[in-house]
Amino acid sequence: MNSVKHLYIRCKQATDTCVNYFPNTTELTIKHSFKTSDDFISTTLNRIIPLTKLTKLVIEDYDFPFKQIIQLIHLTPNLHTLKLDLLPFYEINLNLLEKNDFFQHVSSINKIKNFEIRNWCKLEKIQLIVTLFPQLEYFKTRINEEEMGQTIRFLLSRNDYKKRRLFFLCISEIPKKCLKELNRVFKSKKILDDYLIKFINRDLYLWW
Repeated sequence: MNSVKHLYIRCKQATDTCVNYFPNTTELTIKHSFKTSDDFISTTLNRIIPLTKLTKLVIEDYDFPFKQIIQLIHLTPNLHTLKLDLLPFYEINLNLLEKNDFFQHVSSINKIKNFEIRNWCKLEKIQLIVTLFPQLEYFKTRINEEEMGQTIRFLLSRNDYKKRRLFFLCISEIPKKCLKELNRVFKSKKILDDYLIKFINRDLYLWW
């Protein structure tokens, strides 16, 4: 068990009867409606691996509760890479959430630099993600074509750029025409002085 660095959990329910402990695990992947008998999934996970040692967490589950994600981030102080299928903000007041004391605390202590989310993200959710992860350097997501310009302007605005460390953006599964449109916007409005933009396999990559 000491040699296991990456633990992959693919089951519908994990119970307190797990007899294995993986003391040197630094990467965790959770898949397919992971459930536990505890109120918090983190309680069960901490009996299997040391959460404080995790540096990478991948959750491939559309039903993973938002509160559980925040709790896991809180208990993984060395986490620098987080990949999600979905960050479930539905049934949550985004304005109230940002003012929540626990949300603010998690935002102030987490060290996440790389964040990927497979689902579509509207601008208001992206604004909240950037607030939650102030150390963010690389961000990959899917954005509606209609909100592309507004979202890019938010992420690249001068005021936000001075406050944040984000410098690498990947927008998944967008039409190639967006590459020309963004290049035209950057040149005409001088949003960036120095940048590199590429389109690879339906993904748009932007460095600045």
